[in-house]
Amino acid sequence: MIFSLKAKADSNTTAGISISADGISLAIIEHNSISPILKFAQFYPCAPIEQETLLTELAVQHQLNKIPCNLVLSPDEYQLSQVDAPEVAKQELRAALYWQIKDLIDFHIDDAVIDHIELPNHSASGKKQLLIIASRESIIQSHVDLLHAANCNLHTIDIAIQSARNIINLLPTDNDSVGLLNLWADQSRLSVLLEHDIYINRSSSIGTESLTFIAEDDVNSQSILDSLALELQRTFDYFESHSRQAAITHLLILNNGQSIEHLPQLLQQRLGLDCQTIDLKEVLTFSDGITIIDNKCIMAIGAALRPYH
Repeated sequence: MIFSLKAKADSNTTAGISISADGISLAIIEHNSISPILKFAQFYPCAPIEQETLLTELAVQHQLNKIPCNLVLSPDEYQLSQVDAPEVAKQELRAALYWQIKDLIDFHIDDAVIDHIELPNHSASGKKQLLIIASRESIIQSHVDLLHAANCNLHTIDIAIQSARNIINLLPTDNDSVGLLNLWADQSRLSVLLEHDIYINRSSSIGTESLTFIAEDDVNSQSILDSLALELQRTFDYFESHSRQAAITHLLILNNGQSIEHLPQLLQQRLGLDCQTIDLKEVLTFSDGITIIDNKCIMAIGAALRPYH
């Protein structure tokens, strides 16, 4: 659990919230034994100065003071570092991790709030790997202050790959490992999930803004797609060589920005993998009245899918 606030979680309904410079996304999930029910999902454009007023109104409208609220950070609000687990006593781990990543992040370690995820121990070296999440303390504190001012019952602060994993975990699959392409406007994250656990999570500067201009007769736009395919292939080759697992055969795509026509087919031609965009209707039951989901709501939906116990 990333950046847990240890709020009470005694409801079978949870909310997911994502906040960016251009607006707020809110999703509400009702958990039951059959299938999660998407009760609400909406993106609200607003300027940063309007966020507290908007979120306060949403909190009243949806009683966000009574249900666990899981905030998911935007990908530019944190940095990830994959490192070997330090061989220290449990009570010394946090201090060791701070020391280990101080030269891997682009801000001073004294300004960092960190947490970590244990990665599956399938590496050829046999060394346990950790994924360290580092965010500026000012970013975390501003989000905490905002949600508390709006009277939201803040439960956890999470990251995009965890939010995406909550969605992927609902997919029926016989594969032990899958690739994931998580797209935003100006960047993307390339990941491998092994038996539903995160194994690799890398960043790319290629996002939907670059891919929007793909055209069959435009050599430059094709080269951007080729570059993305190459980054994905290198990620999957690294996984295969270091994990002692079978090669990746499936790539799942989550698009948090503008939709890109034929992207799965174009990547499939280059990678030789089964590539598909995740359809939320395949994994969730939609309440009446919900027909179209704004892509900017996807991470909020994933955050709301976090188990509520």
